[in-house]
Amino acid sequence: MKLIQKMRQFKKSTITAAAVLPLLSALLLPSLISNSTTTPASASTQRYLVAYSGETGKQAINQIVPADVTMMDQLQMAAVDLTAAQKEQLSRQRGITRIQPNEVYASAAQAFAPTVKAVTVKPNEQASWGYGMIDAQIPLQAGYTGKGVKVAILDTGISAHPELKIAGGASVVNYTSSYADDNGHGTFIAGVIGAQDNGSGLIGEAPDAQIYGVKILDSKGNGSTEDLAKGINWAIQNRMDIVNMSIAFPQNSPAVEQMINAAEAKGILLIAAAGNKGTADASTDTIEYPAKAADQVIAVTAVDDTLQRASFSASGPEADVAAPGVSIVSTASNGKYELRNGTSVAAPFVTGMAAVLKQAHPELTNAQLRAAIEKSSIDLGQPGKDNLYGYGMISFNHLFDQSIIPASK
Repeated sequence: MKLIQKMRQFKKSTITAAAVLPLLSALLLPSLISNSTTTPASASTQRYLVAYSGETGKQAINQIVPADVTMMDQLQMAAVDLTAAQKEQLSRQRGITRIQPNEVYASAAQAFAPTVKAVTVKPNEQASWGYGMIDAQIPLQAGYTGKGVKVAILDTGISAHPELKIAGGASVVNYTSSYADDNGHGTFIAGVIGAQDNGSGLIGEAPDAQIYGVKILDSKGNGSTEDLAKGINWAIQNRMDIVNMSIAFPQNSPAVEQMINAAEAKGILLIAAAGNKGTADASTDTIEYPAKAADQVIAVTAVDDTLQRASFSASGPEADVAAPGVSIVSTASNGKYELRNGTSVAAPFVTGMAAVLKQAHPELTNAQLRAAIEKSSIDLGQPGKDNLYGYGMISFNHLFDQSIIPASK
């Protein structure tokens, strides 16, 4: 009888220990994990842009976040996934200057998709009123075609087209390595700047400029500050002369300021669409980023064929110049031609002018290029610089009249 009772006690104690061990493990393991360098699978992460200074900052990032780090050395910035604990730890390290969330923005491409219309173009034609209004034929007749100037278009990519000669490019979005355009926006922008003088259709402002497609937006025109940073980093690495950004988003970001300052320091001229969220009375500042981000960016508003501010065009003190942005014809991603509206459409007119000016005067600094474009503009609206048109509508005629560009090449 005693033997049976002892066996029952042993069995009970064994069962109790078996039940208790998992509980002890559950209590002990979290403390063990928290003291290790392994991130719990359940810990949520967020994407950040981390600004650093020198090798010390880079080493701190690599030690705390050993995986899924995108270094952008030209900007001294990294894109990383961080838990709250990692963010706190990283913020205390030497060489780390700023940590900001990666901002995601929708519909950044600044041309109106509902207004896109297919059109036909005659050979050797600068097809829409905009080219004639800014006298785009003048530099072509004088032999200035943007030759030797490298222009990066940060957009939805560029697709093959009989009128386009694409020098190269890159995709920084996460779903494709191709910079082919799956939206149409970037291909249109490329045509305004660099459609070839090949006898088959329209002619861009700077047909001999080297055009590069940098895909920073997806098929719906959505993007992020991380992808913008990657695009600018690529432009610096590949020694672009001019960057066209026909994009706009509302978020203010010191990270964007840092990108722009880095590009400016490397001698890259930056041109951006002011945005399409203008109000009817233009009484408020509606210019968006990156046009709004710094004095180093030429912010471009849009006018119609009566030289009036386009109803959608943003306005504000950051406006630098205006350009045609209503019913403009350019290259389509299906190999044909189309018509679009938007400040996106206006910005490449300024980029094309800058490429021609850069060819004529490669010695000019960015500040001098900006001043030449502004000085030669046709004053619109209130006398002097205003919130609707900046210094006025760009004009090749004035560039030549004021001897900013020599009469012949």
